[in-house]
Amino acid sequence: MGLGGMGRRINGIFVLILVLGAVLRLKGVTNPYLDDQSWRQADTASMALNMLGHLGDFPDVFFPMLNYDGAGPQPVELEFPFLPYLLAWTWALLGWQDLWGRLWGICFSLLTLGGIYKFGKLALSERAGLWAAAFYAFIPLTTYYGRVVMPEPVAQAFSIWALVAIFSWRRNPTWIRLLGASILMSGAILAKLPQLMIFPVALMLGFYPFQRRLGKILVYSFLSLLLPMLYYSWVHLGAGEASQFVSGILSHQVMEGPTSYAEKLYKNLKYGLGLPILLALMGIALMVRKKVLGNEVHLGLILWSGISGVYLVVVCLKIPLDYYLIPLALPMVLLTGYTLDTWGGDSEGNGIPAFVVGALLVGLLWVNQILYYESKYQWDERLLTQAQWIRQHTEENSVLILSGSQPMTLYYSQRYGYRLIRDDLRAWLDLQELPGDYLVALPDSRGEDFWKRIESAYTQVGPGVYQIKDQQ
Repeated sequence: MGLGGMGRRINGIFVLILVLGAVLRLKGVTNPYLDDQSWRQADTASMALNMLGHLGDFPDVFFPMLNYDGAGPQPVELEFPFLPYLLAWTWALLGWQDLWGRLWGICFSLLTLGGIYKFGKLALSERAGLWAAAFYAFIPLTTYYGRVVMPEPVAQAFSIWALVAIFSWRRNPTWIRLLGASILMSGAILAKLPQLMIFPVALMLGFYPFQRRLGKILVYSFLSLLLPMLYYSWVHLGAGEASQFVSGILSHQVMEGPTSYAEKLYKNLKYGLGLPILLALMGIALMVRKKVLGNEVHLGLILWSGISGVYLVVVCLKIPLDYYLIPLALPMVLLTGYTLDTWGGDSEGNGIPAFVVGALLVGLLWVNQILYYESKYQWDERLLTQAQWIRQHTEENSVLILSGSQPMTLYYSQRYGYRLIRDDLRAWLDLQELPGDYLVALPDSRGEDFWKRIESAYTQVGPGVYQIKDQQ
């Protein structure tokens, strides 16, 4: 039986999707920020930690500050700290617990689910929106990264609602709606700079065909891009050459990096996004067959897919981190929803084959998550034990030097410090120059000769903690 005419049952189906999506994202919700992508999560949380006591200091409170590479907070060039600011306020009101950051991530992920359903309902069909939301709820990549303390959940939520807003404006073109759509687009780009990829899609959805709409396009573009340009210019100039994170990623890792991680990318796509990719490709083929030039929604989704393909080759092939694939999830699930809706036929009972295939794939996604994504939830207890000892037994203003590059210890010990990131010989020389009080031996870092030299020169005062200041 088709979904047409089901009335309240449709709302019930969507609520069920939301509940199941929330349940999947609650897995490991009480874990510290030491599971997969712990570095990025600790970065986000440390920005929130550095905001405490300064929550009303506008605009300086929004300049991202991290705990490493200095004896105090270090300014860095990162995306606008929406999540850190919310997290800092939550800590100020309810106390410092990692749980709150994960719950905020889940809230934004569920907002994304709502936006997917809303967009599908407005631009495609109610059934397409339900299918798209269901796949987003179960895809392993979006499930895991829907409960992390990273900007990805925020960027996804802003992005889909920005497209909902501009498409709603198209149907009811008031200036208030255009302003709202512009603000949401600004939020998407501020939350994550690569979300600029959806800006051309928004232009297609809102203004195609473009004749006689140049004025409104310019207004929307100006309002959408003004705040991101001001913010990213501010952090670029204020962070300094040593901390160019946003513009540095593309110039160094992508444009200059000779390595391509084709095998790694294939595995990330296979295990993280899974079989729905095939349905998304089928959706593109179906749209092309229907002569899409007169349909702004089909054109927008095809354009989005093309931009995603370029992003996949230019960025994801060069950076072997699976969370860079997250921007691909939105167009993929919408195209998957369109495919199953089109395949399902009309509302007179022709939807059974599509329902069977869709339900089977959703089930396989859940199995895929169990088989291949369990390791993402694991974390090393030694890091937390060590950081807690430092926090309890060292001076609050003590400066740490970490034996490796991973900075999570600084966040959990609530200390500032430096990292030894060069080879063992140069790390020893750097250690003599850096103004630190304690050297922290991170698990599985450095070679045996390095530690023999450390043990002969310094006293171990805690679990992998060496006092170095008074002995240099």
